[in-house]
Amino acid sequence: MNTDQELIDSFILHNDKDSLKELVEKYTPQIYNFTRHFVGVNEADDITQDVFIKVWKNIRKFNSEKASFKTWIFSIAKNTATDFLRKSRSASGGSKSIVFSDLARQDLAQEEDESFSENIPDESLLPNEALQRLQDSELLNKVLEKLPIHYKTVLILHYQEEMTFDEIGKILDKPLNTVKSYHRRAILELRKMLT
Repeated sequence: MNTDQELIDSFILHNDKDSLKELVEKYTPQIYNFTRHFVGVNEADDITQDVFIKVWKNIRKFNSEKASFKTWIFSIAKNTATDFLRKSRSASGGSKSIVFSDLARQDLAQEEDESFSENIPDESLLPNEALQRLQDSELLNKVLEKLPIHYKTVLILHYQEEMTFDEIGKILDKPLNTVKSYHRRAILELRKMLT
């Protein structure tokens, strides 16, 4: 099995369309699952398709020294979902829906509120019973819907996509400590909801 970089090189250097097709097939389920949490099932297909059109148009600009292909494609997915949510909000007369760009204003307020106790590591953030309840995907989706978008994003990328906090920081364009703070707060929110 070829690595992402080998597939990219094969497509760019030899115009091997099968290599691009393999990348698309590999990442389509992940990108679809990621975007549906933000735009809903009805729009996730279109957003996923838009993501891969952007990948196809911009793959020559991909720089493996800056990020992995997975990080790069999830950044495109985040930006595409952001654009969609922004346009939806404008089209609906500015109804109140949160988009990724709104996070910048929230970050400052939240970081100022950060207390000392939130920075103490807690190895048992979620009790075993709560973790078992989260195995139920329907319950998980309902719980995730109640979380702020930046918490939900970190949880999905970390636990479903198995990304590191550093990779998530690159996707969200946030410092590592901010991503870790989002994760910790998301876990604390989950704990409240599940107990």
